[in-house]
Amino acid sequence: MMRGSEAVAEVLRREGVENVFCFPANKMIDTAAAVGIRPIVGREERSVINMADAYSRISNGRRIGVAMTQHGPGAEHSFGSIAQAYSDSVPLLYLPNGNPLDELGLRTTFDAVDSFRSITKWSARFESAKTIPAQLRRAFQLMRSGRPGPVLLELPLDVAEEEIDDALLAYEPPRRHLSAADPADVERAVALLLDAERPVIRVGQGVLWAEATAELVEFAEAINAPVATTYIAKSAFPEDHPLSIGSGGTGISPGIAEFVPAADLIFSIGASLLHTLGSFRVPAGKTIVQATNDPDDLSLQYPIACGLVGDAKLVLRQITAELRRQLRSRRPASAKTDFRKEVADFNAKVAAEWEPYFETNDVPVSPLRLVHEMIAALDPDRTIITHDSGYPRDHLAPHYMATRPRGYLGWGNSTPLGSSLGLALGAKVAAPDKLSVCYLGDAAFGQCGLEIETAVRNKIPVLIVLTNNNEMTGYGEHQPVADKRFGLKELGGQYAEIGTALGAKAYRVSDPNEVGPALQKAIAEVDGGAVVLLEVVTSAFRRRIAGASALAD
Repeated sequence: MMRGSEAVAEVLRREGVENVFCFPANKMIDTAAAVGIRPIVGREERSVINMADAYSRISNGRRIGVAMTQHGPGAEHSFGSIAQAYSDSVPLLYLPNGNPLDELGLRTTFDAVDSFRSITKWSARFESAKTIPAQLRRAFQLMRSGRPGPVLLELPLDVAEEEIDDALLAYEPPRRHLSAADPADVERAVALLLDAERPVIRVGQGVLWAEATAELVEFAEAINAPVATTYIAKSAFPEDHPLSIGSGGTGISPGIAEFVPAADLIFSIGASLLHTLGSFRVPAGKTIVQATNDPDDLSLQYPIACGLVGDAKLVLRQITAELRRQLRSRRPASAKTDFRKEVADFNAKVAAEWEPYFETNDVPVSPLRLVHEMIAALDPDRTIITHDSGYPRDHLAPHYMATRPRGYLGWGNSTPLGSSLGLALGAKVAAPDKLSVCYLGDAAFGQCGLEIETAVRNKIPVLIVLTNNNEMTGYGEHQPVADKRFGLKELGGQYAEIGTALGAKAYRVSDPNEVGPALQKAIAEVDGGAVVLLEVVTSAFRRRIAGASALAD
């Protein structure tokens, strides 16, 4: 015989779960530890779930991040991060404890199952110990099938103690099942592509979940089309490829601003095409071919000429094969344009235009100089980088070149301020051989800074680059009266001192010529096993990319 909480732990073990990201108290933490699953305890629930989120992303759902918290306030504090995972279609398993069954429905009992139903793929509670194997099987099947998303299963305290016969635990992990598109739709999509003179491929994160980067590259080269990704899909297409025009969301790359308005056809793959903070808009009047694994995505906010429903890897294989078949009898209209040369010429022009901003010796340090030094210091082939809201995102995302899938965890559809550090920690646990870096501002640090101690205590070496301009940059634009009269956006702090107090190695830099050497030193120390905080005193400078406002959400 075993208890309900022990049955949960045994299923997790059979699923290959090695870590649970948690905040006590939760009965499953101890039973998971008893079967060899490591508990990684954070400083608060939100960051714990961000860690589980990144763990799932880095492995493309092959390993599911698992989070555990207390019932009541623990579940209440978790709402924002589960909403983030749901908005970004991230599969993670959230296992809060629950009040005893006889307390359900009382005014003072927080019902996580009902409360989380709108932000999960499935939200339920274990009604008895004997249902645990079947409910967990359904949970893992849902997380592996179709559109990914989080699942909540609440374990009431009395069900956790209820006994179950070992013989009832006949659990085998469910397999992932995929589908391909209708061949007739594939044939029509290729015909539209071949008629297009200036096609652009718009990539969503479905390509990452499907691990379809190689297929995407083959397709892009076959059709000779520039490729843009959304923020959330950044790294799905290698940005050092001659057809890459960068990524876009609340801000966009210069390449997107240049090539998307001139496109006559947009081929969207692995995306919902919704207007979100993590994606760029399609100008009116474009012919759109949309490929998605969720039929509910089709034509939501744009009329489409053709829809393809299926896994991104399978669809790309289908459409490339059909494209090569049709190319035997006709040339694509896009063949008359050398898009590789157009992209290269445009990138050279952009590099010359932005060089003075990247190399300025202004004091305080320009945030663009800081980004330039980060790009020079980091090897994108071995780095996972994430950023926070506002200027860190807007300065880094359009210019940092992501070259490997999941080398960049970009801004999503609903990403709360302060998410970057939890994501960086979860990414490092999932990929210990990578250099994990988070880039955040002083406002974001106030939301997540104590997780530095989590990194130190759990021996998770990460690099935290903090741009400190002593204000909540950009927020004054939204509340100008409050800012002018009461200094709404003003902040202050010596963050390197906080990092030292929390056990990290920490440095504060104010000279632009010291930023590069400080980054090199920090990277070497992280590689040696240290947690490092590099605080750079910067200005509040911002330069917008021409044409960005029409395409950014």
